[in-house]
Amino acid sequence: MKLYIGKRLLDMDEKELDKLYLNEGSEGNFYRLGNEVLKIYKDNPLISKLSKEDIEYLSKLKLKRFVVPNEVISNEEGTTLGYSANYLEEDKFDKIYSMDSKHLKEELSLLLDDIRILSMNGIELADLHLSNLMISNNKIYFLDLGSFVRTNDDFDELYMINKYIFEQFIVNVLFASSLSKKNGKKLGKEFNSRIDLMSFLDEMDDGDNIKNFSKKVIR
Repeated sequence: MKLYIGKRLLDMDEKELDKLYLNEGSEGNFYRLGNEVLKIYKDNPLISKLSKEDIEYLSKLKLKRFVVPNEVISNEEGTTLGYSANYLEEDKFDKIYSMDSKHLKEELSLLLDDIRILSMNGIELADLHLSNLMISNNKIYFLDLGSFVRTNDDFDELYMINKYIFEQFIVNVLFASSLSKKNGKKLGKEFNSRIDLMSFLDEMDDGDNIKNFSKKVIR
């Protein structure tokens, strides 16, 4: 089997590829190759897949906490089979509940920064799932931006949509999920309620903060 990761040739048989297997997702299988993860789509026409153009577009975004593709994976005929991304070593998920308030705020701020950049570049988050949330090296990451919509909506409108999707998701993770009910008492004192968390996220939307991202538009 010959695969191309960008212009790099990966020549191995299926048994060799199976040795790199990490796990299975809804759209494809994941394999580890050194410091990279390879997502190879399942052969199913009903599954939503990123196009070559979408992968290349996302790869141009400089994000800190949303993991985007690095390169297109294709076969000898040039058919897009998936993409590569940076590999992250996974921590136990419940570490999110033992983060102190200062660190948790820093992580949420970085996630909001990424959401601003995505919004400025016409990316609408279609959905966020717990399976796409990872804790690595005590940092919060979102993996696999497979579900998104490219749109020409203006920034203000798109950012409000994305921020709302993110807020509802993160509030549910920290306060409403079965995991949070088990571990929620470990949250920093500043986030003792949903209202506290929502208030903090709103405070991050001052004018100066928005202006800092005006140079990060690629579209």
